[in-house]
Amino acid sequence: MQQYDQYTINEIGVSPLVLMEKTALSTIEVLAAGQFDLARVLVISGLGNNGGDGIATARLLQQKGVNVELLFVGDEARAANNTSQQLEIAKNYGIEPIQRVKDFRQYTVIVDALFGIGLVKPVPVKLGEMIKRINAANIPVIALDVPSGLNATTGEILGAAIRATATVTFAYPKTGLLKGEGPKRAGTVYVKDIGIYAPEEIANFKNSSESKGN
Repeated sequence: MQQYDQYTINEIGVSPLVLMEKTALSTIEVLAAGQFDLARVLVISGLGNNGGDGIATARLLQQKGVNVELLFVGDEARAANNTSQQLEIAKNYGIEPIQRVKDFRQYTVIVDALFGIGLVKPVPVKLGEMIKRINAANIPVIALDVPSGLNATTGEILGAAIRATATVTFAYPKTGLLKGEGPKRAGTVYVKDIGIYAPEEIANFKNSSESKGN
C-alpha cells in the first residue's frame, strides 16, 4: 500500500492533500450513516499522514456543524509536511487543537488517526497508556486505515492497540486487519476507494479506455 500510495502521488500526479480530502470524505460517509452518535466527536491525530487524514476529517465535520474537538498528539514542529499543512488549514477555519483529554467518556465517538500503516515499532509508553484509557472508556471508536497500534501487515499488537468499533480502510484491505489480532481490533471494516490503485489496475483503466476509443 505504501508503494501504491507513492506511485499514485509521484507517477500519476495526485496531490497528497487531495488524497487526504478524499480520505476524510470517505470517513464522514461512514460516520454519518447512522451507526454513530455525533453529538460530541473527538478526533485524535498523530504526526504522520494518518494524522493529516484525521485533521481533515475534523475540519470537514466542523464545517457540517458537528461539535468536534481535535486532539493533536506530539510536537507540531515534527509533523509530516502534509499533516502540518492540514493543521494550518484547520486552524485557519478556527479549529484550535487540544493537547490532552482527562476523560474520554465525555465524547460520543472517537476518530482514531494516531498511527497509520507505517507503524512497525512498539507504541511509546505514554501513548500506549492513552490507548488503554480510550479502550477503557468503552465508547465507539472509528479507526482510519488500521486501529492505532496494530501492525498493518501481520495483525500483531505493537504494545497497545485501539479496539475499534469500525475501521475505514482505503484503497485495499490491509492484511493485518484480516489476521492475528486484526479481526478483534478492527470491528466492522469498510474499504473505500480514494483513487489509489495498483499500477496493473491503472494499466487496465488505460487499456479499457483505448478499447472504447477503437
